[in-house]
Amino acid sequence: MIGETYDIYAEANPAFVAYLIHRFVKKYDVAAKGYPHISLVYVAIPIGMSGRLGSTFDSTNSRTGLLAWLSRFPEVRIGLNQNIIASQRVIADGLKAAILSRLIKVTEEGYLELGEAKGPPESLKTSLPDGPKAVAGRVERLGTWLGKAGSPAAVYSALEVNP
Repeated sequence: MIGETYDIYAEANPAFVAYLIHRFVKKYDVAAKGYPHISLVYVAIPIGMSGRLGSTFDSTNSRTGLLAWLSRFPEVRIGLNQNIIASQRVIADGLKAAILSRLIKVTEEGYLELGEAKGPPESLKTSLPDGPKAVAGRVERLGTWLGKAGSPAAVYSALEVNP
């Protein structure tokens, strides 16, 4: 369409990353009945935002689980540590936006809790363009998987990345 373009950099916008972090924390909390350690967003968001890994989510759902997904797609681990390192600034900016907007708060122990601000409506995801909608879906799925996977150390070990 004339006049409509897809801005890939919009996905790195701190407001969008804050939205992703909020969705991740909500899904993690439902799965784990507790909140995630801050370190896990530095893994989940880059994986969810990765175009390279997008197709690995196509045949999965929230019940698949982290280990089953990694078993089906061991190539996920290739270059993952570099992707995590490269995305640290984007994640940090998104975390700042989420904290400043009171969507998220950080406990003294380093866990992310839902903040006192009312989060974006559930229907927001359906109004997103296909690319960002897919990213949000992958991040939500990771929230569920990581919430059931155990400790942050277990997640980092399964992914074969350094905290």
